[in-house]
Amino acid sequence: MKICIVIPTYRRNVQLVRLLSQLAELRETYMGQAEYSVFVTDSDPNNPASDIIQQLCDRYILNKGTGFDDNLFYFYKDYAGAFDFVFSCSDDDLFNCGPVNALDLLEVAARQDKAAVHFNHFEYKTDSPDGMEMRYSLSSAAYNLPALTDDPEALRRRFLGLLPRHVGMLYKSSHITGLLDQLPAFRGTLHLYAVPFMCAVESGEAVFFDYPLNYFSAEVGDDGAWENKVNVYYGLLQYLVASKALLSRESFELTRRGFMGNYLGQSAWLRRLIPEDLQHETEVLARIEEAMTL
Repeated sequence: MKICIVIPTYRRNVQLVRLLSQLAELRETYMGQAEYSVFVTDSDPNNPASDIIQQLCDRYILNKGTGFDDNLFYFYKDYAGAFDFVFSCSDDDLFNCGPVNALDLLEVAARQDKAAVHFNHFEYKTDSPDGMEMRYSLSSAAYNLPALTDDPEALRRRFLGLLPRHVGMLYKSSHITGLLDQLPAFRGTLHLYAVPFMCAVESGEAVFFDYPLNYFSAEVGDDGAWENKVNVYYGLLQYLVASKALLSRESFELTRRGFMGNYLGQSAWLRRLIPEDLQHETEVLARIEEAMTL
């Protein structure tokens, strides 16, 4: 069984090298039967650390397109078919150094032979009050919802209206390649990674593992996808409209309500982060209405 860990990156070389070094240690102590590869797909064509990165991974890929979604889209298109499963990991995240090697747990999850597996995760934040010593603060597990493990309907309702983060996501490669014709509609949404999970949840082929496999960086900064919060907002609107083609009418309505409450509506937390003068309600509702009538 071949499993690829793919890491999309853009100008976070310090964090990326930290993650790649950790993965090298995990692979050295892993005694299981799966064959692991580590691929890095980079949106920076002039990355000064490219030589270092290439030495720490099995394959270093320059993004054919632009941005986070294309980092994954072109990996899915060009390389996913060479593996049985794909696990994607953000460049500023880490693996949980618990009593069991994380690669053993990934192998156990892959042997469930589901289209998608989503692991629980911890959040971490960094703080350097004196500019010298870096301190890490950890949260409890992100999800404390036992029903996610036991009830496929609870899993579907939880993650249709509030997308999972890009953390702890394992996909069957055949599931990804089966969606290649639909994925281009989600390029530019900044959430293309969630499409295979959404489809697996819809078809009952997704499971949740209530083990925090990763530490997720919970910093909401001004880099990466968060460099332009307006783009995040309109990306989620695009995602919602595109999801109509992949969901049943009832599931799309559930997704629409969730997106309005969590992201797009006037009182949603994301809407409160972006400029007040953003052309909003009329455009948003018009595009959603358009999607409803497709």
